[in-house]
Amino acid sequence: MDMMFEAMNEIGGTIIIVLDEIDTLGDDDRILYSLSRARAQDYVEDHVYPSIIGISNDLQWRDNLSPKDKSSLYDDSVLFSPYDATQLQQILRRRAAKAFCDTELIPIDEVANHPNQKDDPIETNRSDQEYLSRSNVLADDVIPLIAALSAQDTGDARQAIKYLRKAGELADKDDEEQVSSAHAREAQALVERETIVEAMREMTTQAHLALAALTALELSGDAPVRATPIYGVYKSIASTIDADKLGQRRFKDHLRELDMQGIADGEKVTAGSIGGPAWEYQLQVDTEIAVEVLKDTARFADIDFQRISSERPDP
Repeated sequence: MDMMFEAMNEIGGTIIIVLDEIDTLGDDDRILYSLSRARAQDYVEDHVYPSIIGISNDLQWRDNLSPKDKSSLYDDSVLFSPYDATQLQQILRRRAAKAFCDTELIPIDEVANHPNQKDDPIETNRSDQEYLSRSNVLADDVIPLIAALSAQDTGDARQAIKYLRKAGELADKDDEEQVSSAHAREAQALVERETIVEAMREMTTQAHLALAALTALELSGDAPVRATPIYGVYKSIASTIDADKLGQRRFKDHLRELDMQGIADGEKVTAGSIGGPAWEYQLQVDTEIAVEVLKDTARFADIDFQRISSERPDP
């Protein structure tokens, strides 16, 4: 932090600091506190005016901040809505014109030479010049389909671009002359699988242990299952790989994280008049994928999930 404040003093004036994915700070809000109080604490000189822009997909990220940070930020929120299908189509057509052969954007004033163009005009820059899209390698329904799939899911342009790129790779792999809607739908499934696999590979050891325990119970046919039996299998696997064992409350946090990532599904159920509500969990991904990811992780490579599922301890 000292080096940053020294640099700010050298630059002077209004300095805007952009923190992308600001929610990853979690409970560690020292950075925000130091920046928001930099002038009051004399971390920077009087001619320096720090401002912060935080970017997050988590609308609740501020809930993790301490009251002192919330009061010192004086923040305003700007909400950017997801792209709709029409907007995504325009983004995809611009990208496609650069990425695919025999695909171009035609100035609208030349459209008389291309009477079969049916797409809506695309404004590609700030010059008010509009264009129409033409492609010999993309079937007419590919971009509208990909735009619709992405708009219905996240409205994320990066996701839509991944679908389009993967569809092109599949067509090239199949030695097809044209990218079809079938390629687009297959691309969606593959990208979603790759995204989930990547998320699982990047998890911590404790998160992998929670995933391993739930996977074993899926293989034994016991899912959906409550947290206590999962915790019993978790402790067994943790002992096998010589890992630390968390308390049950902290372990449940990892189950909830799997739920939030779409890897597992948690559902609140009634536990009876004495116990109150409880949660049951089951995998949202194929067990084969979960086992494959875990087996590729060094500490889990020798785990026999079938044996664990048949020899699991009683809750």
